[in-house]
Amino acid sequence: MDNTPERGQSVPSEAPEEMRWSRRQFIWGTAGAAVVGTATLFGHGVIANAARGVFGSPVSTGLIHVYQEDFYFVPNYMTWRVGDKMTLRLHNMSLTRYHEMQLGRDVSTENTVFGTLTADGFTKDFWEGVHVTASSPYLIDNFVTNKAIMTFEGPKSAFQLATGGGFSPTLKPGGSIDLSFTVPDKPGIWHYG
Repeated sequence: MDNTPERGQSVPSEAPEEMRWSRRQFIWGTAGAAVVGTATLFGHGVIANAARGVFGSPVSTGLIHVYQEDFYFVPNYMTWRVGDKMTLRLHNMSLTRYHEMQLGRDVSTENTVFGTLTADGFTKDFWEGVHVTASSPYLIDNFVTNKAIMTFEGPKSAFQLATGGGFSPTLKPGGSIDLSFTVPDKPGIWHYG
Protein backbone atom coordinates (compact mmCIF):
# COMPACT_ATOMS: atom_id res chain seq x y z
CA MET A 1 0.00 0.00 0.00
CA ASP A 2 1.37 3.37 -0.99
CA ASN A 3 1.11 6.26 1.59
CA THR A 4 1.87 9.04 -0.82
CA PRO A 5 -0.98 11.50 -1.10
CA GLU A 6 -2.79 11.92 -4.31
CA ARG A 7 -2.65 15.21 -6.04
CA GLY A 8 -4.67 17.91 -4.11
CA GLN A 9 -4.81 16.00 -0.83
CA SER A 10 -3.05 17.14 2.30
CA VAL A 11 -1.27 14.91 4.73
CA PRO A 12 -1.98 15.39 8.46
CA SER A 13 1.19 16.37 10.21
CA GLU A 14 2.48 14.44 13.17
CA ALA A 15 3.13 17.52 15.42
CA PRO A 16 0.99 20.67 15.60
CA GLU A 17 2.41 23.66 13.85
CA GLU A 18 3.77 26.41 16.14
CA MET A 19 1.28 29.26 16.61
CA ARG A 20 2.58 32.54 15.24
CA TRP A 21 1.01 35.92 15.76
CA SER A 22 0.73 38.30 12.89
CA ARG A 23 1.73 41.91 13.38
CA ARG A 24 -1.96 42.95 13.28
CA GLN A 25 -2.93 40.42 15.97
CA PHE A 26 -0.09 41.58 18.20
CA ILE A 27 -1.01 45.28 17.85
CA TRP A 28 -4.74 44.70 18.46
CA GLY A 29 -4.05 42.39 21.39
CA THR A 30 -1.68 44.87 23.02
CA ALA A 31 -4.07 47.78 22.44
CA GLY A 32 -6.98 45.79 23.90
CA ALA A 33 -4.98 44.88 26.99
CA ALA A 34 -3.98 48.55 27.42
CA VAL A 35 -7.61 49.71 27.17
CA VAL A 36 -8.79 47.14 29.71
CA GLY A 37 -5.92 48.00 32.06
CA THR A 38 -6.58 51.75 31.79
CA ALA A 39 -10.32 51.28 32.37
CA THR A 40 -9.58 49.13 35.41
CA LEU A 41 -7.20 51.66 36.92
CA PHE A 42 -8.87 54.96 36.09
CA GLY A 43 -12.37 54.31 34.84
CA HIS A 44 -13.91 52.38 37.70
CA GLY A 45 -16.13 55.37 38.54
CA VAL A 46 -17.26 55.72 34.93
CA ILE A 47 -17.87 51.98 34.61
CA ALA A 48 -19.72 51.86 37.95
CA ASN A 49 -21.91 54.83 36.97
CA ALA A 50 -22.72 53.21 33.63
CA ALA A 51 -23.63 49.94 35.37
CA ARG A 52 -25.84 51.82 37.86
CA GLY A 53 -27.55 53.60 34.98
CA VAL A 54 -28.37 50.30 33.26
CA PHE A 55 -29.06 47.99 36.20
CA GLY A 56 -30.01 50.46 38.94
CA SER A 57 -28.40 50.71 42.35
CA PRO A 58 -29.19 48.80 45.52
CA VAL A 59 -31.10 50.87 48.07
CA SER A 60 -29.32 51.43 51.37
CA THR A 61 -31.56 51.39 54.41
CA GLY A 62 -31.33 50.91 58.18
CA LEU A 63 -27.86 51.06 59.74
CA ILE A 64 -25.06 52.00 57.35
CA HIS A 65 -21.44 52.08 58.43
CA VAL A 66 -19.58 54.93 56.71
CA TYR A 67 -15.81 54.64 56.98
CA GLN A 68 -13.86 57.86 56.68
CA GLU A 69 -10.46 57.05 55.25
CA ASP A 70 -7.74 59.52 54.35
CA PHE A 71 -9.26 61.29 51.32
CA TYR A 72 -12.13 58.89 50.57
CA PHE A 73 -15.26 57.29 52.06
CA VAL A 74 -16.48 53.69 52.05
CA PRO A 75 -19.09 53.33 50.68
CA ASN A 76 -18.53 56.02 48.11
CA TYR A 77 -22.14 55.85 46.85
CA MET A 78 -25.51 55.28 48.53
CA THR A 79 -29.11 55.28 47.31
CA TRP A 80 -31.85 56.16 49.80
CA ARG A 81 -35.65 56.23 49.55
CA VAL A 82 -37.69 59.14 50.87
CA GLY A 83 -39.33 58.16 54.17
CA ASP A 84 -36.87 55.38 55.10
CA LYS A 85 -35.43 55.47 58.60
CA MET A 86 -31.64 55.57 58.47
CA THR A 87 -28.70 55.56 60.85
CA LEU A 88 -25.31 56.59 59.53
CA ARG A 89 -22.56 55.32 61.80
CA LEU A 90 -19.51 57.40 60.95
CA HIS A 91 -16.11 55.87 61.71
CA ASN A 92 -12.88 57.84 61.32
CA MET A 93 -10.45 55.10 60.30
CA SER A 94 -7.41 57.39 60.10
CA LEU A 95 -4.67 56.98 62.65
CA THR A 96 -3.47 60.57 62.29
CA ARG A 97 -6.09 62.83 60.66
CA TYR A 98 -9.31 64.44 61.83
CA HIS A 99 -12.23 63.90 59.42
CA GLU A 100 -15.64 65.47 59.00
CA MET A 101 -18.57 64.67 56.76
CA GLN A 102 -20.90 67.07 54.99
CA LEU A 103 -23.78 66.31 52.63
CA GLY A 104 -24.95 68.90 50.15
CA ARG A 105 -25.18 70.31 46.67
CA ASP A 106 -23.13 72.92 44.86
CA VAL A 107 -19.63 73.05 46.26
CA SER A 108 -18.85 76.40 47.89
CA THR A 109 -16.35 78.60 46.08
CA GLU A 110 -14.37 81.64 47.06
CA ASN A 111 -12.85 84.39 44.90
CA THR A 112 -9.16 84.89 45.59
CA VAL A 113 -6.23 86.59 43.91
CA PHE A 114 -5.59 83.20 42.28
CA GLY A 115 -9.11 83.05 40.82
CA THR A 116 -12.17 81.15 42.00
CA LEU A 117 -11.19 78.31 44.31
CA THR A 118 -13.14 75.58 46.07
CA ALA A 119 -13.97 76.47 49.68
CA ASP A 120 -15.17 74.21 52.46
CA GLY A 121 -18.65 72.77 52.29
CA PHE A 122 -21.68 73.10 50.06
CA THR A 123 -24.00 76.01 49.35
CA LYS A 124 -27.07 73.77 49.93
CA ASP A 125 -26.97 71.72 53.13
CA PHE A 126 -28.83 68.37 52.98
CA TRP A 127 -29.47 68.48 56.72
CA GLU A 128 -31.28 71.85 56.78
CA GLY A 129 -34.68 71.30 58.46
CA VAL A 130 -34.06 67.55 58.93
CA HIS A 131 -34.75 65.95 62.33
CA VAL A 132 -31.51 64.22 63.36
CA THR A 133 -30.77 62.21 66.49
CA ALA A 134 -27.07 62.11 67.36
CA SER A 135 -25.88 59.34 69.65
CA SER A 136 -22.85 57.32 70.72
CA PRO A 137 -20.28 60.12 70.37
CA TYR A 138 -16.70 58.91 70.68
CA LEU A 139 -13.64 61.14 70.17
CA ILE A 140 -15.54 64.11 68.74
CA ASP A 141 -13.46 67.19 67.90
CA ASN A 142 -16.46 69.41 67.17
CA PHE A 143 -19.96 69.12 65.78
CA VAL A 144 -21.59 71.92 63.77
CA THR A 145 -25.34 71.28 63.62
CA ASN A 146 -26.19 74.32 61.44
CA LYS A 147 -29.95 74.30 60.64
CA ALA A 148 -30.70 70.64 61.42
CA ILE A 149 -33.35 69.96 64.06
CA MET A 150 -31.25 68.11 66.63
CA THR A 151 -31.91 65.64 69.42
CA PHE A 152 -28.98 64.35 71.46
CA GLU A 153 -28.80 61.04 73.31
CA GLY A 154 -26.45 61.66 76.21
CA PRO A 155 -24.93 64.88 77.51
CA LYS A 156 -24.50 67.64 74.92
CA SER A 157 -20.98 68.30 76.20
CA ALA A 158 -19.88 64.92 74.77
CA PHE A 159 -20.73 66.19 71.28
CA GLN A 160 -18.44 69.29 71.46
CA LEU A 161 -21.04 71.54 69.75
CA ALA A 162 -19.69 74.37 67.59
CA THR A 163 -21.11 77.01 65.24
CA GLY A 164 -20.27 78.20 61.74
CA GLY A 165 -20.51 76.30 58.47
CA GLY A 166 -22.72 73.48 57.30
CA PHE A 167 -23.80 70.44 59.31
CA SER A 168 -20.64 68.49 60.00
CA PRO A 169 -19.45 66.23 62.78
CA THR A 170 -15.63 66.28 62.95
CA LEU A 171 -14.12 63.13 64.39
CA LYS A 172 -10.69 62.69 65.91
CA PRO A 173 -8.63 59.70 64.72
CA GLY A 174 -10.55 56.57 65.73
CA GLY A 175 -13.71 58.57 66.52
CA SER A 176 -17.30 57.62 65.69
CA ILE A 177 -20.87 58.92 65.95
CA ASP A 178 -24.37 57.74 65.01
CA LEU A 179 -26.73 60.02 63.07
CA SER A 180 -30.33 58.76 62.88
CA PHE A 181 -32.94 60.41 60.66
CA THR A 182 -35.81 59.83 58.26
CA VAL A 183 -34.82 60.48 54.65
CA PRO A 184 -36.43 63.85 53.78
CA ASP A 185 -38.33 64.64 50.60
CA LYS A 186 -35.27 66.13 48.90
CA PRO A 187 -34.88 63.91 45.82
CA GLY A 188 -31.92 64.06 43.50
CA ILE A 189 -28.20 63.65 43.76
CA TRP A 190 -26.51 64.89 46.93
CA HIS A 191 -22.77 64.71 47.43
CA TYR A 192 -20.84 63.91 50.57
CA GLY A 193 -17.30 64.81 51.31
